[in-house]
Amino acid sequence: MRKNLLKIYIVLTILLALFFLTDSRTYILAKSAGYKTLKDFEYYKSIELTSTEGTISKPHFIIKNRGADEEIVEQIGNLLEKSYDLIGKEFDYYPNNKIPVFVYGSMEELWKYNKALEGQAVMGLYNMGVIHIVAPDVFALTMEEYELNGPVLHEYTHLIVDELTGGNIEIWFTEGMALYQEYNIYDTEWGKFANFEDDYTLEDLRNNFMALDSNKAYRKAFLIVKDVYSNQGNEGVLDFLKELKSGKDFYETFLSMKHETR
Repeated sequence: MRKNLLKIYIVLTILLALFFLTDSRTYILAKSAGYKTLKDFEYYKSIELTSTEGTISKPHFIIKNRGADEEIVEQIGNLLEKSYDLIGKEFDYYPNNKIPVFVYGSMEELWKYNKALEGQAVMGLYNMGVIHIVAPDVFALTMEEYELNGPVLHEYTHLIVDELTGGNIEIWFTEGMALYQEYNIYDTEWGKFANFEDDYTLEDLRNNFMALDSNKAYRKAFLIVKDVYSNQGNEGVLDFLKELKSGKDFYETFLSMKHETR
């Protein structure tokens, strides 16, 4: 308990300090430090404070079962380990700590533990170092369909991008990164056959991403990231993520990278 209170005190101190910072890079680094402390607390809460009942341990994941079939949870664990290897190769990054994952056997179970999502039929969620996944049978998917079109690789990509940027990332870009990895690894392309009459701009994504039409917004995010990979290559993207973690402003760095040629 005293350890948790100390973490909360540190976060509050950092947040207070943010009000007095004028240099943008210092502000971003301080904000990232506060975010990391909150992630550490969420990790501790997920690993240490939740019931061990229904827990499956994998080499790189601790999976908490919330009402799903045990065999399905075991198979999801295998998919997580596969994603660990596949995404690890793409980003040259393999987390050392075991990653907490919650698997839900129904939408009701997901909503029970994630009140903010109540009423939303989402397949997965990444939040502050923790992955939440709904089992494939809820969506009448086979495990093969689930691997190609499900949330496992997608949400794990969010975790890696978050780690590599220290949280200094825009929502639309991390969504585009996850969609790109689905395309890159499984040839699953979001909105491939969609024919939208108009198109969102970068400013639209920047200003109001969560309020936009999700199909159009996710498609645009994917296409932007795909274009970045095409022009900058994997090395250029990794350099971009490193710059963000060092405290660089996202949009200044992004627009500068977009104008570079490699």
